[in-house]
Amino acid sequence: MQHVEPAPLQPEASQSAFRQRQLTDAQTRDFLAQRNMDVAQWPPAKWAPEQLVLAALDRHPATAQARARAQLARAELQTAGLKPRMSLAPDIERTNERDPGQSAWSVGLALDLAITGQSVREARIERARLLADSALLDEADAAWTIRSNARRALLELWSASEELKLLDRLVVSWLDAQAAMQKRYELGAADALDLTTTRTAAAQAESRYVLTEQRQIRARGELAQALALPLSAIDALTLDFDEFEQPPPLPADDALRSAVTLDRIDLRRALARHAAAEAGLQVELRAQYPEIRLQPGLLWDQGATVWKLGASLPLFAAQRQAGPIAEAVARREIAAQDFLLLQSQALAALDLARARVKAATLDTDGAEAEHDEARLQFTRTEQRFTRGDADRLDRVLALTRLLEADIRLLQARTRTLASRLALEDAMQRPLATGAATEGQP
Repeated sequence: MQHVEPAPLQPEASQSAFRQRQLTDAQTRDFLAQRNMDVAQWPPAKWAPEQLVLAALDRHPATAQARARAQLARAELQTAGLKPRMSLAPDIERTNERDPGQSAWSVGLALDLAITGQSVREARIERARLLADSALLDEADAAWTIRSNARRALLELWSASEELKLLDRLVVSWLDAQAAMQKRYELGAADALDLTTTRTAAAQAESRYVLTEQRQIRARGELAQALALPLSAIDALTLDFDEFEQPPPLPADDALRSAVTLDRIDLRRALARHAAAEAGLQVELRAQYPEIRLQPGLLWDQGATVWKLGASLPLFAAQRQAGPIAEAVARREIAAQDFLLLQSQALAALDLARARVKAATLDTDGAEAEHDEARLQFTRTEQRFTRGDADRLDRVLALTRLLEADIRLLQARTRTLASRLALEDAMQRPLATGAATEGQP
């Protein structure tokens, strides 16, 4: 006999555990070491995106929920493998019509066991096994969702942080330009409109800095939410954004289509569920054949041993299965349509992601050309300033144009990286694992 201890929920304890959670503890180090991550230096000086996501998976509620579902599926597989019930029925009788000296009691035992039904049991085991495989893919899907959300938050955090650095310099430059324009205005070399325009540009730069600072704060919160960590745990980490500076090459089109068709987690799960529905149909089809049960027994009656052999056979078994078979056929059709819907959505998502990548690449090329032109103009203004052909205001205004071009280029690169993340989501695999890249066989 098994005994299972009660496991009541304790909201206060789980809340406290969440608030105290950190990624720098020994449990996280051991978890990463088991997955062949380098933990010689612990905690890491900088956390790479993949390292950060993997560390968070260990105690993430979404993966824990998926593991619980997989455990249920394994238990259901164990249940499906149980053999048909066998029962033992005692039989005690008493009669008042007995000869003198004879006991009024008779005692017997009877068994009840099935001699058919093995094929139905095998079909149930197969269905449960396929559902257990599907449950394992639920955990993989949960891990991918966590990774996707975390990387989007990391990209936004990197973009906002880099833009803040540029906007800080831009604000200083516009304030310098405002001071220089004020002197020109006082000397009569500039009118009030020029001064107002410069002041407005400086105020707009300060407003953009504040808005970008808010973006950075939101991105940190979104990252903490994606990783199921308190914000204090994120603030305690130093993040490594080198990956965004040097993104991996894009896979070739054939590799992209192959990844979407064969490797997507949700498509493999849909295939497993369709196979489980097919196995469920086999369960109902095999249940058309009646289950025959034997009921042998023995009876002790006044020294005499009486044996008996009974049998039971359900009537109209095939007719009673018409409804369950129709339901199983409908469930199989639903599973097939679910797969076809997911497949069409995946292929459409791939086409959209590829279009986004191409558009973002063109946008980045244009931003790089603008940046090169702004850099050239700033260099020429610097040379003119050195020769005395330009004053301080000309130099500051050239610098502001260069900084604006830097920001424009950063935003374009951010959109390019975001389109690459969309491409990863379309494939449900990292781009870095692509086997063939563009221009390669």
